[in-house]
Amino acid sequence: MPAMHFCYVDETGNDDKSPVLVMVGIVIDATKLRRTQEEFGKIFENLCGLTGRSLKELKSTDILPGKRTWQGVDGEVRSTVVENICDWVSTRSHKIAFAAIDRSLHKASAPGCPELRDEWQAGAVHVLLQLQRYGKRKPAGKGRTVVIIDNNPAGVAALSKLVVSPPAWTDDYYGRGKKEPALSMIIDTPFAVESHHVLMIQVADVIAGILRRSAELEAYARPEKYGGERVQYAEWIGLLSRSLLGNEHRWGSGNKSECAEWYRSLAPASLLALK
Repeated sequence: MPAMHFCYVDETGNDDKSPVLVMVGIVIDATKLRRTQEEFGKIFENLCGLTGRSLKELKSTDILPGKRTWQGVDGEVRSTVVENICDWVSTRSHKIAFAAIDRSLHKASAPGCPELRDEWQAGAVHVLLQLQRYGKRKPAGKGRTVVIIDNNPAGVAALSKLVVSPPAWTDDYYGRGKKEPALSMIIDTPFAVESHHVLMIQVADVIAGILRRSAELEAYARPEKYGGERVQYAEWIGLLSRSLLGNEHRWGSGNKSECAEWYRSLAPASLLALK
């Protein structure tokens, strides 16, 4: 059976509280999936002990600012937890795809197809296009990917239709051949799940939260909430950068694609510059 991958996807910033929507996909080789799930299951159990409360779900909006279940947990303890998660993803040799959509720029810029006028949809399609480019460059049959995404009923339903029949405007993002099926590296349509049921979706959420807050600090000059916050996020980004898909996949670098250029034009400068 050809080797394949699983990509767990979640997003943050899809509201008026943040200037940027960030969507992250963690790409896991199927041969490593079981061990990955077992390892992070143990990590999650240990986190329950740190909070002193029942931990239903690991959410970036809770652990990063120290809210809800994480309220009262020392900032250095929370920082160590986040650092360990970033390091663990890299150690497991997983890959990270991410989309970053400046919400104001998106509203002011018309895409080449009407389906991408929705911010969530635009981010999700960008992740899929990255997976397609990444998969195409692997040996025959070894780049195909199952996508598991945090449930957004209306968004996932529309995304499923796009996977079956993608807009032709996206073809040149990955250099689709004349006889090549569209998005041929994506297996079937995305599977929607509830994030509290799937730990790797929660890891994707934490990483998305780090990227979003980093962009708020660096690209949008948001003030620090505590001394050293900018430096701390830069350190976490440094750990994650070891796992990021290359720029050629993430932004279509070296590609004259109109679709790739549109995505580059929407990305905050600090995230666009990541290597």
